[in-house]
Order: sequence, then C-alpha cells, then structure tokens
Amino acid sequence: MKESKKCFGQYAVLLPETPTKSEVFASEELVRFFEQATNEVLVVIKENSKEFFAFSGKYFSIGNTALFKQSGEILTLENMNVDGIRVFTKDGNALMNGFSESGKIYAVYEFLKTQFGFTVYAPDEIYIQQSNSFALKDMDITSIPDFVGRDVHNYTPIYDPLYSLRIRSNGVRTVFPEEYGEGSVWSKTYWCHSTFLLLPPDRYAENHPEWYTDNKLQLCIATALEDTEEGRLMYSTFMENFKAVILAEPKAKYFIVGQEDVGYTCDREKSKRMNAQYGGEKQASSGTLMVFINKVAREIKAWLKETAPERADSVKIVIFAYQKTQQPPVTWNEEKGKYECVPEVVPEDNIVVRFAPLASVYSKNFLDEEYNQASRTSILGWSDIGAKLSVWNYDVGFGSYEYPLYNWQVISENYKIFKKYGVEDVLVQGPCDSPATPFLAMRDYVHSNLLWNVNASVEGLVKDFIEHYYKQASKYIYQYYEYVNAYYKTVEVTEGFLAYAGIWESADVSIRKYYKKDFLENCLKIFAKAKAEAQSIEEEEIRNLVLSRVKREELAPRYMMLDLYRRDFDKKECDCMIKDFVKDAEELGLKAYREGLPRTSIEKRAEIWSQDLKFGTPIEYL
Repeated sequence: MKESKKCFGQYAVLLPETPTKSEVFASEELVRFFEQATNEVLVVIKENSKEFFAFSGKYFSIGNTALFKQSGEILTLENMNVDGIRVFTKDGNALMNGFSESGKIYAVYEFLKTQFGFTVYAPDEIYIQQSNSFALKDMDITSIPDFVGRDVHNYTPIYDPLYSLRIRSNGVRTVFPEEYGEGSVWSKTYWCHSTFLLLPPDRYAENHPEWYTDNKLQLCIATALEDTEEGRLMYSTFMENFKAVILAEPKAKYFIVGQEDVGYTCDREKSKRMNAQYGGEKQASSGTLMVFINKVAREIKAWLKETAPERADSVKIVIFAYQKTQQPPVTWNEEKGKYECVPEVVPEDNIVVRFAPLASVYSKNFLDEEYNQASRTSILGWSDIGAKLSVWNYDVGFGSYEYPLYNWQVISENYKIFKKYGVEDVLVQGPCDSPATPFLAMRDYVHSNLLWNVNASVEGLVKDFIEHYYKQASKYIYQYYEYVNAYYKTVEVTEGFLAYAGIWESADVSIRKYYKKDFLENCLKIFAKAKAEAQSIEEEEIRNLVLSRVKREELAPRYMMLDLYRRDFDKKECDCMIKDFVKDAEELGLKAYREGLPRTSIEKRAEIWSQDLKFGTPIEYL
C-alpha cells in the first residue's frame, strides 16, 4: 500500500473537550482502521480546542460531544441495555455513542463495519475493505445486545483483552485496561465457587463444625437459618465477610454465593427438614439455599442504601444452580400449567440465579423433553417463580477436547431459549487451557455474534468465518465441517450417539463404536487436499498462516486415530506418528487432551499411548 497521508480536509475525529479514556481509545481505533481502509490518517480534535475553531469540515463524532447532544439523542440504561449503541449520520457528520464506556468503543466498530465491512475473525484475521476514495454512507443504527454479560470463556478471549473487546465479549477472567470500558459485570473473585472464600474451613471449621457438612466439602446452609447461637454467629460472620467483599470491588455488580465444585449437599436432619419444607416436589436443597440468599439479599440492599446508595439497585446477589442445587425448588401445578414454590423461596429483586446445564445432551436443545429434562426444569422452573437468570453454558467435551462437540445445530436454538426466558448474562465455557481445540476460533466468532444478537444465522457465520480464515483452503475445511456434522447425525441414528460436555460423559463416548476408522481416514484425506491448497498460496506469510490454521484443525482426527486405532499400525510407524503429533501439538498450541492441566497434558497422553504400544496395557483417562 502506498504511504499514508494525513487527512485534515473533509473529515476529522471529534472528541469531547475532556474525553474519557474510552473515548480516546475509541478514536485511536477509528484512526487505525480508517487508515487501513483508505490510506489516510484522520486528525483527532477536541471540542473548544484551537484546532476545533480552525476546522471547517465534517466530523466523525465519538462519545458525548456537544454535536451529539445537539442531535437530541438521549441514551439511557433503559433504552440501551448497558452496552447498546447509536450510530447515525446527520448534516454530513457521523455520530457514534453508547450508554456505557464500552458502548462508545463498540459504536466505532459498528461504524467501521457499516462503512468498510470491518469484521474481527481472530486476533490475526481482521477484515476491512480497502478503497482509494471515501464517501460517507447514510446510517441510522441502534444496536442493543441481547445479553448484558457476554463471556466467551475460551483461551484466546480470556488472555487477549483487545481481541475480547473487539468481539464485544466482556468475560470475567479477561483483564481489561481502563480505556477498554467497564469490562465484566462480575466480581473478579466472587464469580464461581465462593462459599469457602467467605467462610474458609481452615479458619472456622475447627471451632464451628456445624457450619460445614460432616465431610467438610460444603457449607451447611441450614445452620445459618437456625435461631441458635451457632446459627446467628454463622450468619453474622458470613454477612460481615460478604459486605467486605462488596466494598472491596466498588465497580462490580454481580457477586456469587457459589457452592464448592463437588456434587454433595448436607445430609443432616435439619437440612433434610428444611429441604422438605422449602424444596418443592423434589425436596431440592436449592430451596434452603434460596431462603438463606433471600435473607442475605434483603440485608445487603438495606445496607447499601445506607453506605453506598448509588449501588443499592445495581448490586446483584447470585446463587449457583449447579450440581445438587440445579433442581429449582418448585412443584408442578398441572391445572395452571406452571411451576410454583412456597413464598419464602420467591427470589428478591436483587437476586440472580445462574444455572449450569450439567449432564445435558448437547446435541439437543435445553428444552428437549426426552433428553434434557433437568435443564428444561431448570429454565422453566426458575423462570416461573420469577428468577432473573444467568447461564453457565458449556461448549467443549471437557473429558475429550479433540473429539469435536456435536452441537452446532442447536446453538442458535439455545440462545433464543435463553432470551425468551429472560436470561441476562451468559458465560459459554470452552477450553481455558488450550487455544487449539476443534474449530475454537470459529466458536469464538459464532458465540460472540450470537451473544449480541440471538437471531444471527449460525450457518451464515460459519460460512463467513471459514471463507475468510482458511482462504484458499476454505472449500475443503467447509467440506470437513459438513462431513463431521453429517457423520454425527448418522451415528446418532444408527448407534445412539449422544453428545455430552461433562468430563466423564464426554470421555465415555470417545470410543471406536462412534468413531470408525474409515471416518477418520476420510477426514485426513480432506485435510490432505486442504493442505495442498494452502501450499499453493504464493505469498509466503499468508501461505504459512493458512497452513498452520489447517494443521491445527487436522490435530483432531490425528489425535482420534492415535487414541483409538494406534494398535492397527506398525509399532515403528505409530511411534513416529506419536512423536510428530506431540511436536505439532506444541507448535500449534494444543496443550491438553482434557481439562485438568498439568496432569492432562498432551505429553502425558502420548506417554500412555507409547506404554500401551510397548506393554499392551489398557488405556484409561487420567
């Protein structure tokens, strides 16, 4: 491209007189990508500056400038749902703004998308249409995200905050600089399993064993509800610690009281009695938890009104409907056709219920009556009793990363279900420890788009991504994508295959019965063609980039072949296959074969494969 030149004639970027850090960053992003598109460098002007009074052209206005205020537009929380954006043209100017600081940046990206087709496919694959001339398009865009919390909880968005910002993901583990906007709505510490952070057993268990279950694996919530000296002390200690947590994170809005990550609940008589009283037809332990959390939520809100009134309406107390508390505390009313609960369980208005569809069949939608009764009851039951909902969703087989998860056909359905039932926050978790699992970059792209707009076409997004990301090899990568999905559909019918995300469930179905050798051989043949196309690319840098992307996807069938059929090969040949796979996995970023590093590293899996070849020992998942 020819040398860039400064553009101080027709257009300049306009910022408020005292811009926020996010407005400044938004202007930098606009200048950067405008230059890539037009080869011209925009000048940035602040209102009421010397340059402002000297300039006679038109503006690209960012944020709360006087020009924006003169337009009569008013952005509120109610009409923008926190991160909603407005982009419009008026009198030859383009105005970009959002209610939130993040929204101001998103507005710039929306302008670039409309004007130049700006699209972020991956950190190293950003498309923008280049042109030798510029003519401002007419725009009148209001874009509001379907979910306030949009956490694409995969490796790259977690560890690359700029990429995460550009795909409009605001995940809790991503460390966003201040200029990137508000970031996550969640507490950075209290967003997952947190009860032992609030009442640590090593601090309290010895003197207060009644606060914990007999095996010390969970809190005994029933104790905190008892009108006894020990119960009152447990509750007051919990509240003292919880209030300190909320004060320590003045910008956070969601704080979870999440049980520990074990499938266990208290089996003492008092817990059973309260579960029977509050837990609905299944005597769910979530009923006792809800009575406790309602009490906590009422006190927190009253306390915030006194100590931090500006936060009284924004702070949400979250429970984790997870494992033993996934079942809502409800009873089905056949006559009314809905779930009901006892009054003590109805959630206070500052409570959010985050449910995790554990043990669900991920090849079916979460309301499927035959296969997903637990997740169906969670969604309908919690919704019927008035709960504000958050979802902790899953998007990989955690016990077998390299076996592709068969869920593309229901992703859109599930997002539409979430929106229909009032879900306001979604975390979709894939592998957090490895950036090279099957189609992971494409899953980032698809999920980030659907989290903003549930009506986006998954098939359209997939085709768009594959075309731009795999370039000359895209024909064969799309063929592979279709072949795998068609194969799963066939095995689902002929062999009863069901797709799971859980560690043990997904490992249990990673067997020869479902993954025939000829299927894997056909996959590898498709990849051979894709690599040949990539090799034909003339420009070396692009050729190597596309080739690495193709090889990264090829790791999956190579892994499955070694995992299931290594004994079908000559031992010397297989030893070479294992060695080559480990080398390529390291170069391409595949660190683990399932959740649980470092004990689940690819190197350890390779050791097991090699030992099996040498000694004929049975292979087991670590």
